[in-house]
Amino acid sequence: ISLSSAAGGSVNISCKYPQSHSADVKFVCRRSGSDLCAEETSVKENRRWSAEGQIQLYDDREQQLLTGTISHVTQQHSAEYWCGVQSDQGHKSFITRVLISVT
Repeated sequence: ISLSSAAGGSVNISCKYPQSHSADVKFVCRRSGSDLCAEETSVKENRRWSAEGQIQLYDDREQQLLTGTISHVTQQHSAEYWCGVQSDQGHKSFITRVLISVT
């Protein structure tokens, strides 16, 4: 997915995931160099916005849809991000690659 926004605007990320992962922790993380997940924001509860990190996350388990919002974006937000799920054992599955460019 490729998204763009003007500086000062907001970016909305939507990622579908398999129903088998509905109960798992969802996350969005930012790629930095060779590190696939440098800065991570996660959400653990159904239908409740996470307040931590730069990305606000909302998990709708009935729709199998993870939504993320980055407000007041700057040039520093231009990067590669990944949506994913994390199992109880801590195993991470990366599902959707999101490229954000801020103009």
